[in-house]
Amino acid sequence: MHRKQLSGKFSAAALRRMGVSKQAGSKSNDGFTLIELLVVIAIIAILAAMLLPALSKAKSSAVQTQCLSNLKQLNLAMTMYCADFNDKTPGANTVTSTRGGEDIWWWFKEVVKPYAGIKVTSTAGGIIPYPPDPRGSNDMVFHCPVDRGWKDYGYPSPHYTNPSLDYGSYVFNGCDNAGNPAATTTLLKISLSSVKHPSRTWMMSEWPIHWGYSWHSNPYGKKDIAFKDAKINVSMVDGHAQFIKTYYNQALGSAPFGYLTKDIPNSYGYQNGPD
Repeated sequence: MHRKQLSGKFSAAALRRMGVSKQAGSKSNDGFTLIELLVVIAIIAILAAMLLPALSKAKSSAVQTQCLSNLKQLNLAMTMYCADFNDKTPGANTVTSTRGGEDIWWWFKEVVKPYAGIKVTSTAGGIIPYPPDPRGSNDMVFHCPVDRGWKDYGYPSPHYTNPSLDYGSYVFNGCDNAGNPAATTTLLKISLSSVKHPSRTWMMSEWPIHWGYSWHSNPYGKKDIAFKDAKINVSMVDGHAQFIKTYYNQALGSAPFGYLTKDIPNSYGYQNGPD
């Protein structure tokens, strides 16, 4: 007997009996339906909502790493400076420019530049020209990536763009312009080895430590308003750097850099003075 071979093709009638038509088959090439597109868009939106906080956190972490690295380098540079000057930190009037005496908490930059690989431009008498010679390839160590200045005080642009602040975002623990006693609230003109608690006494910091606000996590957005527990990057006398909460109490004054050690709760883990 001859077996009937299957041709591999179906007649139109057979296709109709199987519930398939050319018209139905052609719909598979029409692309996504509106509902399908909306579902895809919704999924993308959900994924974006999940990823954006993670990306923001990663960016913040990168800024933290950069700031802490800068402060550790500046801390080391200041330690090396002290080693070359009989263990002594700079005094309030250590730096003079052609416009007069400069605040060391800003202008500490001029004494640590040689230890950071940056050439210092000065006159034969050691006078720094004003405006100071900025920058150079290594000058980025003085820049905080999130530095936005202090708009409410007349500094609307980042401090590292301001010649009167020696193009720097960071400060040395030597600010005594609030009537605070330098000997118990600063590191001005002391033997570095005399600091009793080097692991909790700050030496270098982002500028907002002076006024109790933060360039980082700030409940007031970008407004420069002092608040308790403002987070700031600092480096301690012993050389380590960390992200700390700072203490602010209006009853003690509007300048937290002037608070005595006894005024700052021990739980904050830092102090201004060398005691």
